[in-house]
Amino acid sequence: MFKSIFSKYYTVISSIIIISFLAMQGAQLFLSSRYWLDENHAVLQENAHTIAAHTAENVQPVKTPDGVVYPMDKAVLSPFIRLLSVTLDCTVVIADTSGTVQLMCNKEGREVPVKSSVSLSGLVNKGEEYYAVGTLNGIYDERQYTSGVPIRRGDTLIGYVFVSTSAEAFGQYLRDNIRMVLLSALGVLTVTFIALYIMTDRLVRPLRKMAVATRKFAEWDFSYVIPVSGRDETAELAQALNNMAHSLSSLENMRRSFVANVSHELRTPMTSIAGFIDGILDGTIPEEKREYYLQIVTDEVKRLSRLVHSMLALSRIDSGQLKLNMVDFDMVGLTGQTLLTFEKRIADKNISIEGLEEAEPITVTGDYDLIGQAVYNLLDNAVKFTNEGGSIRITLSKDNGRITCSIRNTGAGIPAQEMPRIFERFYKSDRSRSVDKNGVGLGLYIVQTVIGLHRGEVFVRSKEGEYTEFRFWLPEKKLTVPPQI
Repeated sequence: MFKSIFSKYYTVISSIIIISFLAMQGAQLFLSSRYWLDENHAVLQENAHTIAAHTAENVQPVKTPDGVVYPMDKAVLSPFIRLLSVTLDCTVVIADTSGTVQLMCNKEGREVPVKSSVSLSGLVNKGEEYYAVGTLNGIYDERQYTSGVPIRRGDTLIGYVFVSTSAEAFGQYLRDNIRMVLLSALGVLTVTFIALYIMTDRLVRPLRKMAVATRKFAEWDFSYVIPVSGRDETAELAQALNNMAHSLSSLENMRRSFVANVSHELRTPMTSIAGFIDGILDGTIPEEKREYYLQIVTDEVKRLSRLVHSMLALSRIDSGQLKLNMVDFDMVGLTGQTLLTFEKRIADKNISIEGLEEAEPITVTGDYDLIGQAVYNLLDNAVKFTNEGGSIRITLSKDNGRITCSIRNTGAGIPAQEMPRIFERFYKSDRSRSVDKNGVGLGLYIVQTVIGLHRGEVFVRSKEGEYTEFRFWLPEKKLTVPPQI
């Protein structure tokens, strides 16, 4: 049983080539043999007719009481029969009408004595042309190809001429032909098998590398890169595996980062909760301060709740289970209603709200809850990072088939080196960690994901020490086909 694709492919193709070559050479050998035999028959027959015609001209008629006869005078026939046998390179036998051999000359032009017991009466009595392979009733010691034709003078049959050539010539022809076939087969098949080996090896080599790659991928080693050359299906498959490895590597890095971040975010509030609860239970925390620390425990529990809620939302989005509930709603109304939830925090920091009172109602088609969550996250960040006595400007507009929402707040701004990463999961800049101790770094990632689900985009720009602005747009037209999640 074969162990590899290489051996299977090489053996099958080699077998097909050998069988096809043998069949082709066998057919060629058969056809060439038939051609040789037919050509030999035609030549012998033509030679026999030539000799018969010359013989008839050299036989003189003799009148007898019974009529005119044509006796075959050996002395007369011998010179030109010997000449013709040499010229035509064949053995010539002349027989009279009774089947008695009168003259026999070999292809060297020498007369050959004939056995006295030999008679061709069974052949000449028919008076028809004759062709056979044999010893001609025992005249020859070896098999011969013989063609015989009657000798006629007018309508009178005066004898028979037989022209023969050795059957060994055909055997020699076959041997020479087979030898030529074998030599050509050896050369052609050697070159073919070498070319087939190289071609098969080149065909299978990428598959071997792919097998190595898949084993490494199964061991979570995505560093192996399959060399890609050419533009055929194998190259496409190799490139697809490389792309898959890159995606899996990115996914694995994201998973590790995700687990590390989640572990860190869960560990901090749980450690605080456990520490404060233990302090209350063992009396370390005095009774008059228990309410204060219980409030901290409550805040940490709420932080855990927000983290779990965000994680569940992200899980639903990533798994494709989240389905958009598309409805028409007023974007200005949604933003104003969301802003009311920050009323106390806005008042505590003496923040002024600008721009919303100027906005006209704008109808949007989308998932009300998800877009509301995105707006909430952006307003939460704006309120959180606005300086005391600062301002937040909210701008809503409709233009060129897009509905745009901009939320700009004064404050410290975002450092330029941190801008490319602010939409990553769990990413929190150093400045935000000092200001936002309860955040989990998922708000902006959720904003980007929600806007992307609605086929929109979100942008950010900031100037340190002055402002930060988040702007997103949504398509004005209804989504006739739900987006892929």
